[in-house]
Amino acid sequence: MNARATFRYGRDFEVVQRLRPEPMSDRERDAQALIEGLEFEIFQHKASMIALEGKETTMRLGASTAMRWGDVAFGIYTARGDLAICATGIYHHAVLSQLPVKYIVKHWRDDPSVGLKEGDSFFFNDPFYGGVHNADMGLAIPVFADGELVCFIGAAVHTGECGGSEPGGMVNGARSRYDEGLLVPPIKIGENFVLKEDLLAMLSNMTRDPRTMMLDIKARLAACRIAERRVKEIIAEKGADFYVGALRRVLQVTGEAARKKVAQINDGVYRQPRFMDTTGPEDALLKINLTVIKKGDKIKLCFEGSSPAIPDRPVNSYFQGIIGLAMVYFCGWFFHDLPANNGLLEAIEWEFPEDTFVNAKGDMPVSYAPATQVAFTQGMFMCGARMLYAIDPLRAVGCWYSGFAVTPFGGVNQWGEPIADITPEINATGAGARPDMDGVDSAGAFFATMSDCGDIESMEADRPFVYLFRNFFNTSYGHGKFRGGSGVGYGVMVHGVPWVAIGGMGFGTRFPATLGIFGGRASPPVFVQSVHGSNMKSLMAEGNVNTPRNMGELYENAAVETGQRTLGHVSSPPQAFAEGDTLYVPVLGGAGYGDVLEREPERVVADLKRNLVTHWAATNIYQVAYDKETLRVDQAGTEALRQAARDERKRVGKPYAEFIESWSALRPKPEVLRYYGAYPDPAAKLAKAA
Repeated sequence: MNARATFRYGRDFEVVQRLRPEPMSDRERDAQALIEGLEFEIFQHKASMIALEGKETTMRLGASTAMRWGDVAFGIYTARGDLAICATGIYHHAVLSQLPVKYIVKHWRDDPSVGLKEGDSFFFNDPFYGGVHNADMGLAIPVFADGELVCFIGAAVHTGECGGSEPGGMVNGARSRYDEGLLVPPIKIGENFVLKEDLLAMLSNMTRDPRTMMLDIKARLAACRIAERRVKEIIAEKGADFYVGALRRVLQVTGEAARKKVAQINDGVYRQPRFMDTTGPEDALLKINLTVIKKGDKIKLCFEGSSPAIPDRPVNSYFQGIIGLAMVYFCGWFFHDLPANNGLLEAIEWEFPEDTFVNAKGDMPVSYAPATQVAFTQGMFMCGARMLYAIDPLRAVGCWYSGFAVTPFGGVNQWGEPIADITPEINATGAGARPDMDGVDSAGAFFATMSDCGDIESMEADRPFVYLFRNFFNTSYGHGKFRGGSGVGYGVMVHGVPWVAIGGMGFGTRFPATLGIFGGRASPPVFVQSVHGSNMKSLMAEGNVNTPRNMGELYENAAVETGQRTLGHVSSPPQAFAEGDTLYVPVLGGAGYGDVLEREPERVVADLKRNLVTHWAATNIYQVAYDKETLRVDQAGTEALRQAARDERKRVGKPYAEFIESWSALRPKPEVLRYYGAYPDPAAKLAKAA
């Protein structure tokens, strides 16, 4: 067996380093002369509309929760695998989905046993190439013109079940990657425009929900074939030379614009440690130590001082996944006016230390990598707000909720069909507060801002749940001069089946997941309530009016529902819920911006009228005096309360050196720090990097 063949049967560590655009080929360079200004603009618009049609088609044909509600990235890639055109509801795939395509080009294009031909299709889900976790799956097809490979088209979507040792795509108890289900590097599953039934049978046999798996695969392929026809219409009109050159020009223009925009930021070093309170199956403190170095037209991300890798816990992340989530910030906020493609990475550099949990290696599990990655991204948002304030203060925003609070489940639905998926409320989190206004209530997921949480009736139609409520709840956000957008809370009751397995994935029960900015406050910690042996069915049957209608009433009127009540971490292993058992999950709001004492009293009263803030918070946090019956503000009383609060701040305040001396003497308990690494943190290498 030759060296190339030996390497092919393991993971390819070289191809995952190729996140930036490939060097321009002679073919692409020669075609640049054909690309004129107006024609190029028209091409970009047409190509973007093709990608958007592909995204919308994928959503309408798929079956998984994430696909139906918009966690979809659809793209057109160059013949060498660079993602040039992207329509996405989930920004991290705007750079990560190219790695499987580059793998196909490198390993299968010239392989006589595989090859690339018109009508082929390739499936993949190995998170080593996709960068996130096993539930994120993709499909790509090559596109030919007169026998020449001119591009690829692909769709990447989270499918809710991947055959791990626990249902729902995220394995809380994973001890290695072999617990996490499917690990498929790019593999040809279709030839001559037909999917190979033997491979589909194999993939469906490896998951708990074969119907959803197959429908999602076919949805991706159908959307790709529609886009292929549209691409060939452009080629028929403008020629392959123009098309190849224009795809490359998109990357070139994007990279140049990204570097130019970065150059506008003040040079400097920005630091933001991020803390997580779980390894997945247990509570513990972990640290992502982010340092952002801006110099010239480049931004460098450094992670020295982050917690060590945890070989047998699922919270590890591949470095490429961290970079993918960095693009959530860059695509959605800083480079919001530029195309979402990997040309943006021309302006970004990175440095990952070995043996940290943000740089997973070997057989380490990564099922909970999305939580780690969004924790990092919030650090990127907070550094980004400080970087941008001098040049574009309206882009210096508070963070959206980033604790996940995902509910995976699995079993059989009320129609006797096997199911395994997640609930869609992750797409209903609150947006962060802004410099001039409150955050948007239930805006979506910050990493998938075009996604939706769907409607309850659609969920109940083929899921074994009855929703007891799903709505905003008070004080679910970070307070501030401008508050974060409200999150949602929901309650469900298992219905129509003897039992179903339900778990949880996320962080932020012991330590807030979403911190405020410029004096704003964090979103509160979050925990999940479950009631086994609940009497909820009988309460509903008798029309009891005291059953909870929102998260606030859940705790005000908790006694009306009886049973074995448990309050738990948002991250939890799956357990059996019998028919009639209930589960209550808060999905929180965004971070606050600015000092709470600067919030206009009228805004506080407006939130009281909408039940988005409690009377306690209005009085004790915002220091507003008002009549609780009429909700009329007492301006003089409010000013007196706020002045007293400011005086109290001065009284208890300490000089910085004195504060640091006392603060540094504090130390968490040893069991909290068992995975943390060095405490306190060494800073020598950080200073050297800066």
